[in-house]
Amino acid sequence: MSRYLPRILIGVVVGVLLYMLMLMLVGPGLQATWTGLFGGIATAYILSNLAGNRKVAMAAGADKEKALALTPAPGKALLVVAREGFVAKLAGLNVAIDGREFAQLKSPAFTTLEIVPGAHTLTAGFGGLAGAQSKAGAYEFEAADGAVVAVRIGVAMGLVQNAFKFTPLTEPAALRSKLAGMPMVLAEAPAPQPFPS
Repeated sequence: MSRYLPRILIGVVVGVLLYMLMLMLVGPGLQATWTGLFGGIATAYILSNLAGNRKVAMAAGADKEKALALTPAPGKALLVVAREGFVAKLAGLNVAIDGREFAQLKSPAFTTLEIVPGAHTLTAGFGGLAGAQSKAGAYEFEAADGAVVAVRIGVAMGLVQNAFKFTPLTEPAALRSKLAGMPMVLAEAPAPQPFPS
């Protein structure tokens, strides 16, 4: 709750300022009241949805060029995770491999991670208030030695909760072209704590 309190206070301030502005423009009445109330609630809601965002390291030219080669180290496989879509594009999407978080992506952006060959589970979920409105998603896959496993994650709006859609990307030339136009987030070493469900 403590991380939401500053965002709620900002919403209250915005609501009061909008109310005062409307009083000056149109005078007292329902229009001023509703404008202030709606503006304050909308501001608090949007800022609370972004409460789970954190600062991430972006790839420089050489790191991105290396990633676009789509070549894993010997004895490894390469996981490429791309996030696209308009829904919740500013909310940071936490991605994890086998329950260990390694990156946060806004839309559009991508990241890469070298993994050991074998069976894996890629999970995705929002932090902040957006996390409570979306059910974390999972994608199970098998990675062969030397393989490139590329997955696009999209957010689909639901009636009650948002959901995540995982789409495998299999055409290397199209994948390289798509990634070249997106910002790249540097993956962190997978965190030792389990990914929250």
